Amino acid sequence: MSAENRLAVVIDHCWSRIGVKGDQSCSKLSEFVHCHNCPVFADAAQLFLDRPLPQGYVAESTSLREAKASRRPQESLSVVVCEVEKQLFALETKAVVEVTEPRNVHRVGHRTGRIFLGIVNIHGQLELCASLRGLLQIASASSGAAPPSQRMVLIEVTGDRWVFPVDAVHGVHRFSDDDVFGVPATTEHDESALVRKVLKWNDRRVGLLDLEKALTILGKCLQ
Repeated sequence: MSAENRLAVVIDHCWSRIGVKGDQSCSKLSEFVHCHNCPVFADAAQLFLDRPLPQGYVAESTSLREAKASRRPQESLSVVVCEVEKQLFALETKAVVEVTEPRNVHRVGHRTGRIFLGIVNIHGQLELCASLRGLLQIASASSGAAPPSQRMVLIEVTGDRWVFPVDAVHGVHRFSDDDVFGVPATTEHDESALVRKVLKWNDRRVGLLDLEKALTILGKCLQ
């Protein structure tokens, strides 16, 4: 006889025959009012909890725990996708303070150059402005006229704030591990390479910028 069958014999479901779920003929109902208050019901519950584990239960439970532990959680990377000279770049969303309309850039004597453009007034606060085109060493292919989609992106990393003019901002997007790739070996050791990861978006490649490295270079431009 199996453990389940032995348990079925030992436990007398009297509450279903003569108790509150049966014909209520049990003499103990007048004392305990409800079967849940009766020691017989409590003993039956204890027997149920102490019953032997079904065959294979431990092995199955262990297998499920191991499978769950072996699965890597799907991480999600949130970025703002920008465009510079037809190339797509991503800035981590947590670093982006604001995206705004283009503003006048005020040159700084003996400082303004290919990378450092000058100072921009945003909401009454003067912000340092830099060219991603110059920083990333991208050749200019535009006719000179600013595209109507041009924006300025204000970022902040460890207290350092910079404004980057971009040709377009394509919004905030999230990427799973399956859409994040390493940088090709031919460029990952180049000191001028500021792309930390490559993201796949709408069949296009988006370079995730290493902002800490970028700000280090920008800081040297001001020295």
